[in-house]
Amino acid sequence: MCASCGSGVLARLRPGVSRLRDELEAAAQRDVVSVVANKDSDVVDDSAADVFVGTEAVLHRVRRIDVVAFLDFDSELLAPRYRAAEQAMALLSRAARLLGKRRGGGRLLVQTTMSDHEVVRAAVAGSPAIASDAEVARRMALSLPPFSALAIVDGDGAERFADDLRSRSGISVVAHRDRWLVRAADSTSLANAIADTERPANAKLRIEVDPPRL
Repeated sequence: MCASCGSGVLARLRPGVSRLRDELEAAAQRDVVSVVANKDSDVVDDSAADVFVGTEAVLHRVRRIDVVAFLDFDSELLAPRYRAAEQAMALLSRAARLLGKRRGGGRLLVQTTMSDHEVVRAAVAGSPAIASDAEVARRMALSLPPFSALAIVDGDGAERFADDLRSRSGISVVAHRDRWLVRAADSTSLANAIADTERPANAKLRIEVDPPRL
């Protein structure tokens, strides 16, 4: 409980790119360049500094890299997305490709409390199959894509539309607050069911197929 306001709500504070750049400059006593995604996504002049800090964009806009450090990688592993592990592995793979072969001297540093996670173990062993095999088994057990097809339905007319979908063979619908998760065995069955279901008149309806978050 906060001694000042009495609140029992905890907030996890993370420094932004600008603050992290300033702190790194002070600690390293050298220039640090921040790199984020923007309209000007050209390759960054890597002679401008020895240290770069940024979002995922830094892995795409900087070409000469000797060391890559992922801070608080747990936030990627535990992100509220069913593809979190897959996307975390993609980040590490991108960094590894930039660093080149191990004998070249490049180093990949990962800050994590989950050293036994399959993504981290795959990176250490240099074997993506460790992560992909575990991910395939998890998605199969939970009937997640590619072992099913999913859509999120929301809007004023979503409840009525979801009720009509629920009556169709091979379609399951689960309500969560003001959204409905629609699941089918495959994308064709899902698309046909959605196309054949009448839209509610004079009501807003939004359908998101293959949603990144559930």
